Amino acid sequence: MTRTHFAEGQILFREGDPPDCVFRLLSGAVDILRELDGDPILLGTVGAGQFIGEMGVVENQPRNATAQAANEVEVEILTPTEFFDQIAHSPPAARELIRRLSQRLREADDRIVNDEQRSGRTHENWEDAESQLPAPLTYHAYLAAKDPWLQRQLHTPLGLDDRPFVVGRRPIAGEELPPWQPDLLLDDTAPFRLSRNHFMVEKRDSCYHVRDLCSTLGTIVNGEPIGDHFRTDDALLRAGENEVIAGGVDSPFVFSISVL
Repeated sequence: MTRTHFAEGQILFREGDPPDCVFRLLSGAVDILRELDGDPILLGTVGAGQFIGEMGVVENQPRNATAQAANEVEVEILTPTEFFDQIAHSPPAARELIRRLSQRLREADDRIVNDEQRSGRTHENWEDAESQLPAPLTYHAYLAAKDPWLQRQLHTPLGLDDRPFVVGRRPIAGEELPPWQPDLLLDDTAPFRLSRNHFMVEKRDSCYHVRDLCSTLGTIVNGEPIGDHFRTDDALLRAGENEVIAGGVDSPFVFSISVL
């Protein structure tokens, strides 16, 4: 493994590059960007102590984003073999990597179950279903639009119960069904910031979490980016108000989630 420096604005790797190494950020900060119709979209910033580009190496897939130095940075560059050796001798790093891979497997399993449920629902007797509605629910969290542009679509806060709540984009002509049926469908215009399935709010162990659903541009929760391009896909919501941004730093899809 070797150490090197990058000046502000220098590119560590570009979207589409082969996954030939992993970077461990020793100092400074690195911006993660994706191109949208030729324009760079800032998805979030990675800080010191984190790996960059590790999932591409694990999955042997081309880079799905661009990494650019936000200021002067020092990195440690590991070959794939060196990275796996380091994982083998670092239980915390191994646990984090296993958690990421396990989460992706769970999402694939959820997709299969969801498809089966959707297929079964097409044959349901809706009158029978309506006769078995659950008792009224008590809400402990509320989703609201924080950006004025978004408030034109989401006028009033929505109560969230114990069931997973999926936020996604309304389809356009010719698009296939997404893995999950969104509970909240929102309009967007090309180039799309919001994915068909973008993020999910779910309650686990009496706490609310936001989980990015392999969205194209990721999700930012209270300033911390989550998603395929970052260390985790999941963020714990704190008591009180939380800010959730779907689709990059300057996206208009800015939500407020209040946990009571």
